[in-house]
Amino acid sequence: MKPEQIIIVPGNHDLNWKLAKKAYNLHRREEYQGEPNEASYIDGNYIEVRDEEEYKQRFANFSNFYQAIKDKPYPLDYDQQYTLDHFPDQNLLILGLNSAWQLDHHYKSRASINNDALSNALTEIRHNREKYHNCIKIAVWHHPLDSPWGDGIKDQGFIERLAVAGFRFFLHGHIHKAETSLYRYDLSTNGRKLDRICAGTFGAPMREWVPGYPLQYNLLKFESNKLTVHTRRREEPNGAWKPDAQWLMGAGQNPLPYYEIQLFAR
Repeated sequence: MKPEQIIIVPGNHDLNWKLAKKAYNLHRREEYQGEPNEASYIDGNYIEVRDEEEYKQRFANFSNFYQAIKDKPYPLDYDQQYTLDHFPDQNLLILGLNSAWQLDHHYKSRASINNDALSNALTEIRHNREKYHNCIKIAVWHHPLDSPWGDGIKDQGFIERLAVAGFRFFLHGHIHKAETSLYRYDLSTNGRKLDRICAGTFGAPMREWVPGYPLQYNLLKFESNKLTVHTRRREEPNGAWKPDAQWLMGAGQNPLPYYEIQLFAR
């Protein structure tokens, strides 16, 4: 596989907690002269204040990994943490975003999408309107919008911006089980909408498996006006991959290991 065929986005396991801790400077609250802000962490009689440039380095290891795979570094500035991968032969444009940009050892559940990074990405897409106009647009990031553990993305206004910009799908992981749902921006027949495609976990240790959900991955196949999402599973740690027939097709019908999505209304 060529580097340009690989899409990589960071998740909560791609931060270096040691570097995050190193970026916080500890002060006694009674002696600290500055004003606490969102970059501060207060614990009893002490306050920890971040060095912002040093704080960005918690993504340095991921950036080096990205460099090894993609032959270019992943930006450490949050407003530049987006990727655009264009596949003209398949008529696809894939936007990658960092939903872990606000996470650290103090705030392990603070998932979000950086509005400046999204603005910069959408501006670049607009500036290349002729190049990307007819592409099927897919956005991908790590965290879900909703999570049973409270670490979902709470500020979800960015989904509206993706819908207005013509995105058709968004992909994520993190919750370790395959799911799907539909976000509708407007209700007309040809209204703007995004299908959510959530993948299971391909290689998490067994202690992190969700009960009833083994290892999983999705295989997406585009053809004509249809996307087919095939879900595969592996029940034993060293077992074989097999079809995961979990998608219900109606009363009295056997579930299937795939589901289909029409790309555009006919």
